[in-house]
Amino acid sequence: MTKVIAITGKGGTGKTAVAALLIRYLSKNGKFTLAVDADADTNLPETLGCENVKTIGDAKEFLQAEITKPRPDNPDMNKESVLKSKVYEIIEEMPGYDLLVMGRPEGSGCYCYVNNLLRGIMDKLIVNYDVVVIDAEAGLEHFSRKII
Repeated sequence: MTKVIAITGKGGTGKTAVAALLIRYLSKNGKFTLAVDADADTNLPETLGCENVKTIGDAKEFLQAEITKPRPDNPDMNKESVLKSKVYEIIEEMPGYDLLVMGRPEGSGCYCYVNNLLRGIMDKLIVNYDVVVIDAEAGLEHFSRKII
C-alpha cells in the first residue's frame, strides 16, 4: 500500500525544504517515491536540482488548444487520452523518484481546473510508488480540493 506524506503549513515555514530532504532520504533508502509539487509557486523542482520541468499547468494550456482542433485523422480521440499522453511527458524521472509539478495556469483566476487535473493524475499514479510526498501550498485549500 502506498504511503502518502503531505507537507503542509503556513507560508515561509520551510515546507519545500522539508519535502526535498524527505524525498532525498526516501529515494536513497530504496523507496520509489513520487514527489508532488502541489503549490502554484513551484519551488520543489529547483530545491531538488531539477531544471526546466514541465507542469500540469503547461498540459492544461496544451489541452485547451488541442480540444478546439478538429481531428479528422482520429475522431475518437478524447481529451482524457490526450491528457494521459501528456502526463508521461510531464513526469520528470529522476534517480529514485519521479517528480510531478502542478505549476500555475496562465493568467489570473482559479486554480480549480489544474487542481482537478492533479488529483485525477495522482489517483491513477500513486499505486505505482512506495511513497508519495506532497509539497502543498500554504493554507487549507488542498484539503477542500481533495488533493490530500
